[in-house]
Amino acid sequence: MADDPGLTLYVKAPPKPAVGQDDLQLGADVFAQRFMMMLVLKDVSVNIVPVDVIRDNSMKKLPALELDEELIEDPGKIEEFLERLEPHLTSDDKNVNELVVSGYGSKVYHSFCKVMKSTETPTEDNLKKFMGELKNLDSFLRPDKMPGKYLGGDSMLLPDCILLPKLLHIKVVSKALINLEIPEEFEGIHRYMDAAYGKDDESFSKSVVAFTKTCPSEDVIVDAWARSVKFDNPLLHRKKKATAS
Repeated sequence: MADDPGLTLYVKAPPKPAVGQDDLQLGADVFAQRFMMMLVLKDVSVNIVPVDVIRDNSMKKLPALELDEELIEDPGKIEEFLERLEPHLTSDDKNVNELVVSGYGSKVYHSFCKVMKSTETPTEDNLKKFMGELKNLDSFLRPDKMPGKYLGGDSMLLPDCILLPKLLHIKVVSKALINLEIPEEFEGIHRYMDAAYGKDDESFSKSVVAFTKTCPSEDVIVDAWARSVKFDNPLLHRKKKATAS
């Protein structure tokens, strides 16, 4: 394990009344998962502190990284600090970096957010654009374009830490809130996510651990998005049915 720099990462905790989870449950935050994935891949010890923002307003921005009583709240600066710790995770592949910063990997998430924040019934135009961005991303993630199982090759790098949390939210929320699943024909996306979940990795590599051990639960993700975009929350209906029975 790398030298312990004495880090504490404060992350959002899910609202307990809605999802009924314990204090160790992680909230739905793509930035928090990115940073936690980086720390696992770097084998750096960190104290993860979930913060209930409803009951505790002492933290103005989350996630936040604390080091020697200095609090870093800007996501860009947190990423920059973590990347100074070895081993470095930045990709040397210009196309891969562009994919997650300004290319298809970034555009598909922005398009997804637009779909979810438009109305309770996403417009046909927004859905069409979203599916188009998914198709564009899928074309990049096909085996003949990819450097390996991941954007970093056979092991995850920073671009994977950026893209995978976004794809997780897209996959879970689209199905739960608008009854839309990533089409099976998008084999590149499914293959990429299957690799992240370790479906073809008998040894359960560090890359697989970095993703799977930092994933919030699907219920937490659904609840967070339903609250954010004012969609009908399926978890509340489930809770009412359970209470009634």
